[in-house]
Amino acid sequence: MQMPWRTASFRAVGLLALVVSGSSVGACQPPTDPYACGTANAAAGGEAGARSAPGASGEGGEGGTAGATNPGAGGGGGPDLTSVSSDDYASDVQIAVHDKVNTILVVSWKQTQAATATWLEFWLDGEPHMTSRPGTGRLGAHRDVVLGVPGDAEVRVRVVSQNGQTAYASSEQRARTLPVPSGMPAPRILSYTPELSSPERWLFGSVENSEGGSPDAYYLGTFWLYIMDRQGRVVWYYADPASNATTSFQRRARDGAYIVLEKRCYNCRGFAESIVKMTLDWRTFEEIPVSGIADAIDVTSDGSLLYDAQSELRERAADGTDRMLWSCRQHFGPGFNCYTNTINWDAARDSVLMSYPYMGTVVEIDRQQGTLVAQYGNAKNSFEFAPPLRTPPSAWRFEFQHFPNLTASGSLLVSSHMPGCSRTEQPVANQHAFVEFDVDRTRKRLTEKWRYTEGPEWPRAKGMAIRLANGNTLANYGTGGVIREITPDKATAWHVKFDVPEGDDFFNKMVGHNELIDDLYALNGQPEP
Repeated sequence: MQMPWRTASFRAVGLLALVVSGSSVGACQPPTDPYACGTANAAAGGEAGARSAPGASGEGGEGGTAGATNPGAGGGGGPDLTSVSSDDYASDVQIAVHDKVNTILVVSWKQTQAATATWLEFWLDGEPHMTSRPGTGRLGAHRDVVLGVPGDAEVRVRVVSQNGQTAYASSEQRARTLPVPSGMPAPRILSYTPELSSPERWLFGSVENSEGGSPDAYYLGTFWLYIMDRQGRVVWYYADPASNATTSFQRRARDGAYIVLEKRCYNCRGFAESIVKMTLDWRTFEEIPVSGIADAIDVTSDGSLLYDAQSELRERAADGTDRMLWSCRQHFGPGFNCYTNTINWDAARDSVLMSYPYMGTVVEIDRQQGTLVAQYGNAKNSFEFAPPLRTPPSAWRFEFQHFPNLTASGSLLVSSHMPGCSRTEQPVANQHAFVEFDVDRTRKRLTEKWRYTEGPEWPRAKGMAIRLANGNTLANYGTGGVIREITPDKATAWHVKFDVPEGDDFFNKMVGHNELIDDLYALNGQPEP
């Protein structure tokens, strides 16, 4: 029996680059088609082989905002603390670049006087101060990490020890991160309007270093996970070029301590497929064999892993037990294409949404009972579509949809080509939609509530949209290489592009799952005991 979250843990060792010690995105259907796709036109701006600006304004990233007066993501300090410069609490401060992540600095020191709590305060010149999370103030050796700074940047660091209402800050140390590896695709920030954007500073995402420029230039390059700030500066990354694993559906653990990613074999070099649980600094790194995994995964608040393998929705519990929840083949029969491109767990309903793009169908499964509770889209017995808010289209249907999910209000949000645009490999500008439907579970009816087609980009593969807490929608165009944060009135608050300079601009670097976060340390385990 595999114990998914209890395999060997590997701690990063062999720190290098000691820096300082001591002071210091088509084709259309014929016009007679009632679901006409629209007029093809050239535009700048696409799931593998269909499966067969200028820099923006804004502040720099932060791992937690400063010190004693404005605690942020890291949570160090507090509004009522008095700050004092003192080396009486922390000595022998040493800083080294992490041996696997060039943007992480590892700080070690000796605590010479016991304190209520300790944390790191750090900053870049001209940018807000940041903090790590408070940890123990016990005597002896300590270790913490600097998260949230870009590559090749000089960082100022000091150790803060709290006793009572006083924060004792050690002498300032300086250290420089190393450049982000050259194989990591570089994002371009086309626009950023802070006053329209959600407050989160960080984007946690996936991107393939795709050749791009054509429909067939995907699932060939290295996949990178990254965290970047609103200026497009990469502050963390992960890749496994040796295996060429497809890793594009990473998740944050819902207990706020680590990340989970899939290593799927698609155009890979024949390695054993697995799920990885890790912290940003690699102090926890656990790899769990899971064979036959499809495109997507999700994790629940109780630590279970949800995944699709051999056309079955499966759950692997935290104790290592594995069960089959629901079978596409048993439900739909042999003529149904059971390839799925999404698994999304909805915590409020304890249900799982799965997307079958070739059949234009989404199912919602009760996680406890393993029963179908709702079916949306084009297949027989799906909820009916109410007339669209506006035409075109004359009627709704899904076209190679991706990432169905339920919003906090219970509406259904889907990334889908517009009706009639069934040939996902042939893009049409402004014919991909991020669309929200009210779900009437009594009448079994979907009613369009909101639609965004203003973007000219086209996802031949992937694409997603999620509703943010401030009402904005975070969306991406998959192989179109574009990420947008969109306001309810359809303004673009933040516009990111992973560009390919040559070929058809509908086809750029392929972006995978992404989400905004506000605390990097919540992805890095618990504080030191």
